Amino acid sequence: MKFDYTTTFSLIEWLAVTGLIQSVFILVFIVFNARNWRQASIALAYFLFLAASFGLQFALRLEDFEGPIRLALWVSREMGAPLCYLLVLQVVKLTDLPERRHFLILLVLPAVAIGVFLLGQARNFCDEGGWRCQRVMDILYWIGSMASALCMLALWAHKDIFGKLRRLRGGRERYWLVITLVAANVLRVVVSLLLATGHLTMRDSDALQVTLGIALAYLATTTLFRVYPLPVPLNAASRARTMLFSDEERKIAEKVQKLMELDKVYHEPEFSRADLAREVGTSENTLSRVINRAFGKSFPKLLNELRVEDAKRMLHDPAIPIQVLAFEVGFNSLASFNRVFREVTGETPSEYRSSHKIDESKS
Repeated sequence: MKFDYTTTFSLIEWLAVTGLIQSVFILVFIVFNARNWRQASIALAYFLFLAASFGLQFALRLEDFEGPIRLALWVSREMGAPLCYLLVLQVVKLTDLPERRHFLILLVLPAVAIGVFLLGQARNFCDEGGWRCQRVMDILYWIGSMASALCMLALWAHKDIFGKLRRLRGGRERYWLVITLVAANVLRVVVSLLLATGHLTMRDSDALQVTLGIALAYLATTTLFRVYPLPVPLNAASRARTMLFSDEERKIAEKVQKLMELDKVYHEPEFSRADLAREVGTSENTLSRVINRAFGKSFPKLLNELRVEDAKRMLHDPAIPIQVLAFEVGFNSLASFNRVFREVTGETPSEYRSSHKIDESKS
């Protein structure tokens, strides 16, 4: 077994490490700013595979394991296209996950890999099967590249959403994130096709894939802060009031603030005062007293105002139906959403959306 323990690194390896750091940063950012794990799952999967591709590129230093590493590297790169398709749909619509039928696209690459390896065994291309057979790997690169191209081509069926997204108020950041994702993944598919057809060497392909991956990670980083806004901040006066609390009360207030700002527990329609009391480890009476003193409002009012703030941001996107939006932010009925929204803002959701459309057209 031969390991490369030299202290020198090639340019590609340095770039791979840089890309890995960027990808990990994006993953950490999404984890701490997404509304819930389910909603963040596609973005996490996409950037996890991107991080894996950088890590595996660096791992090619382990020369004795180049075969299996190459296979894993192929998987991490080719999975980018189907995950990009799902991520684009989610970023554009911003309504939880895409419909279940769209997830069938994730079966394309596994089906290709299984089919190619079965073909290699049936035709007996080499004495050694699987990744040890270069002919099998060449076929895998070719068919995998075509499959990835088809995954990206599937976005053409939704081409009308791009223009609509760009015209939306607050949609420009999402538009450029989508364009970045699509452009980078199309270029990566082109590089894969050039490698499969023999127009690029493996080394040149690696260099281009790493460079495109870094560009994608960098551009995604610059837009993620606007696409995934920071949690709704609680007012400064609330923080000042906590200075008058006992240590126990201050800890309770801080836990409540964390659950509201980071975990966004108010997005659960059935989330009650009893549930929050269990989360922070105190009685309901103590919790109510702390909330009233720390935030200057009752528990129901605190939840409803935070829900309305989230709703106001989402109402800038006319593609999101008001009924869907109401349940997304935590209301259990459209009627209660309309009533509370009007109490807080003085307008109905429809009036708020219409008035901001007018403001946008004037600007």
